[in-house]
Amino acid sequence: MNIKIKYIVFDLNGTLVDAMPIYTRVFCDVLKRHTEIENSDIPNIVKYSVAVTGTPWDEQFAYVLDLHKYSTDEVPKLTDEFCNIVNEKKYSLFPKVEELLKLFKDKGYRVLITSGSSTGAMIKRIYDLGILDNIDFLLGFDTYKKSQKHIEMLAEKENLSFEEFARRAIYFGDGPGDMRIAKSSGIYAIGVAQTVSTKLLQEAGAALVLEKIGDALDIDWEKVEI
Repeated sequence: MNIKIKYIVFDLNGTLVDAMPIYTRVFCDVLKRHTEIENSDIPNIVKYSVAVTGTPWDEQFAYVLDLHKYSTDEVPKLTDEFCNIVNEKKYSLFPKVEELLKLFKDKGYRVLITSGSSTGAMIKRIYDLGILDNIDFLLGFDTYKKSQKHIEMLAEKENLSFEEFARRAIYFGDGPGDMRIAKSSGIYAIGVAQTVSTKLLQEAGAALVLEKIGDALDIDWEKVEI
């Protein structure tokens, strides 16, 4: 039996907020300050980071350091520096995000966010961008690393079993990591190809891929069943 949607789960940065170009640049800048990685290696690091969008930043730092034969002991320090810098930057919403969030709220859906950034910083970000009133709840990495655990915690917050929540939710994300979280959780995954290609999103488990988040306004959500 098809089940109607009740819960909309969004990744934040790269899906609703145009943040990934800044994040990728800062990621590389932090690495260059703390290592002797050659400038010629940076394009491949950029390519790697973009391709694994949605993977926690500490894991990305650990991967690159290990690949270049550096100790991973400094990962917490690099991650903290990265977060401190990106949290001070100014960001903008992708086109039509406010309209989409208002649509979901008007339909009575619960709008939830899972983020690989800190909870407090993301609450401030969505407040500054004027969309706080359209978000019901947000989880960041300081609560628990972004993973299936976030979905379990959202289910608990909504007083549902993990399985029941997953059956009634959809997940929007811009990265392969987001699609893998949704797929492992049994949630209908919608990829938004604003950061990586449609192919990468599909390979990671996207059931549907939109070119941009505003395209979700063209879907008749009253008729969508999963």
